Amino acid sequence: MKANLLCGNRNLPKDILVDNVDADWIGIDRGTLMLLEAGITPQFAVGDFDSITQEEKSFIEQQIEINPYNSEKDDTDLALGIDQAVQSGYKEIHVYGATGGRLDHFLGALQILEKPEYVENDIVIKLIDQSNEVQFLQRGQYHIEMNELYPYISFIPVTYPTVITLKHFKYNLYRETLKQGSTLTISNEIQASNGEVELIEGNILMIRSRD
Repeated sequence: MKANLLCGNRNLPKDILVDNVDADWIGIDRGTLMLLEAGITPQFAVGDFDSITQEEKSFIEQQIEINPYNSEKDDTDLALGIDQAVQSGYKEIHVYGATGGRLDHFLGALQILEKPEYVENDIVIKLIDQSNEVQFLQRGQYHIEMNELYPYISFIPVTYPTVITLKHFKYNLYRETLKQGSTLTISNEIQASNGEVELIEGNILMIRSRD
């Protein structure tokens, strides 16, 4: 099962709500208000709801049940929402509205992608905005489809050593060891219908992007 999580209105892909009105949506804090205003009833809503007014909160409560968290908590609203989505049986989760704001929140969102419980259970989580799509990849082989919407592709090591092979890319690599501080795997392009990625060692963040 696949779910879309909406955190807010920053950097959203064009018409993402209109084009996915029948999808399973989950509201994260203010994203809940946005979904309801777009005529979409979320499967559930998560957050402390400190980013909305009391009037907006009342509007939400008139349509769905919410149980706000205390604002002083050990996890972010997004982390709590993804965890509840996983517990609800969703295996693929697309997160929207989580970029373009505070860098600490964004880096926290990236850390969620690496959570061992999700990686070990093949939970696919992507952070998506109008210009980027970010996904965590662990050791293994992957066939990555060409995507004209996001023509550029980069691989950012998050553990070392990372050893990678790339086939059917503009810049191919064979068992290349990525060193700390290197920008070797920034801004590549797939040159066939699929690019082949093999991670022999290490873990990476794969970022697909456009100008």
